Amino acid sequence: LLIAGGGMYVEVFNRGVIPLAYGIKKKNKAGETNTYLDGIYLLFTYFTKPDSISFLTETLLADDNVIRSSSFKITKGKSP
Repeated sequence: LLIAGGGMYVEVFNRGVIPLAYGIKKKNKAGETNTYLDGIYLLFTYFTKPDSISFLTETLLADDNVIRSSSFKITKGKSP
């Protein structure tokens, strides 16, 4: 998805399976409700065009295997 949107993959950091702070209930496409107590934490670092962020967000929301996701824009700061 990132490369197709004009982005460049940099790094994936896998923290592994970690217990969640609280159980998260989520309905899948079949309408079944699941409660998740553990999650696999992944940190993706990448460069991409701003237009592709909305497509990536929509794709992650539609995926039943993704419980939660967040995207952050990091800008290059000025040096002191």
